Amino acid sequence: MLMRAMLAVGASVCTAVVARFMRSAVDTYPRGRIPGAAASCEPPAVHAQSRMDRTMSWGMAHWWLARHAVAPLRRRPRLRPPIILVLDHGPGGLVGAIANATARDTTIIASDGTSGMGALARARVKETAGRFGLDARVTFVEQSNHAFPVMPGSVDLVISSGGLHNWPEPEWTLAEIRRVLTSSGRFVIADVRRDLPVAFWMLVRAWQVAMAPQALATLDEPSSSIRSSYTAQELAWLAARAKLPDIRISVWPAWLILERNAAS
Repeated sequence: MLMRAMLAVGASVCTAVVARFMRSAVDTYPRGRIPGAAASCEPPAVHAQSRMDRTMSWGMAHWWLARHAVAPLRRRPRLRPPIILVLDHGPGGLVGAIANATARDTTIIASDGTSGMGALARARVKETAGRFGLDARVTFVEQSNHAFPVMPGSVDLVISSGGLHNWPEPEWTLAEIRRVLTSSGRFVIADVRRDLPVAFWMLVRAWQVAMAPQALATLDEPSSSIRSSYTAQELAWLAARAKLPDIRISVWPAWLILERNAAS
């Protein structure tokens, strides 16, 4: 009898906790863009991101995005070695994946405006692409998104993952991307979406409460990044204002990918 009573009380408490969590998640669902400070501004958060960058799930995401982005470069013969610009390279997982997915004569320029991020990324790329010396093709630059360190019309691919929502002036940055691309150059910009399905928002909130590193949870991440991100319609408007050519926006459950059609 006592056991039944304890189970009933436990079930009631669990139900109340779950109901309270779901109500809180619905109440906090993003209903408008709220810009926030980048997690990369806090050293503990940067190191937490670096640890996450080494997980299998992030490794698979980087592997897929790198191959998706460079596929047209692999198919089309070129008269000169290709140049790739990686914006907001972060802890370096994506840069390493790109180094492993491209030909040995490819030049990779990895740019990030966060002080100290380049050192973390160099170590990560050394781990993932250094075995065959593929990391030697990567040049790291600490540079703002508003003045890319390359000549106009010289880059074959610009790729960015997870940085768009932190760009202070996204229209200006997208215009810079257009400036540095060759006439047939490709861009692939992936970022979280603010209007993700409520079910995915609840999963994000649950992960943040139960599993997120303390340094990120303290900054309300990744919820803060989602609140400061864009919808597909807003991203299309920004790309049109920047006069990016032949745009295509793919809408995923939690992500948006803005790119130039591979056939263009």
